[in-house]
Amino acid sequence: MDININIETTQFNELGEKNIIKTNSNGTLYQKKDHKYIIYKEVEDGEETTTSVKIEADMVTIRRFGALNSTLRFKVGHVDISNYLTPQGAFVIENHTKELDIFEGEDILIHIDYDIKIMDMFTGRNIINIEIKQK
Repeated sequence: MDININIETTQFNELGEKNIIKTNSNGTLYQKKDHKYIIYKEVEDGEETTTSVKIEADMVTIRRFGALNSTLRFKVGHVDISNYLTPQGAFVIENHTKELDIFEGEDILIHIDYDIKIMDMFTGRNIINIEIKQK
């Protein structure tokens, strides 16, 4: 099914400074067994990245392939450690999911609130709100 996906990420650094990133893309939603998958592409600085969002009952997994490569798993109370590969190098990311809300109706709404640590370079909090609408 063709969908439109809106993502708003609010990032807070250790000083409490806030940065908001908004993304809007067209993509595809499909069901495989008990899980839903959303696939969409983004182009930034001429580099394409494909993103896959897997929605399970109590976990969301976001995988990115292409210019950026990463897998982030969000499950309340779970600490996920993963690699984030960028053109600038590889980083280890640790995230601790504090809130995960998934609302499924005509549209799908996902709210994720988590603490993030990128090696010894960055510690902060991110809030991701994802809205998926049928076209």
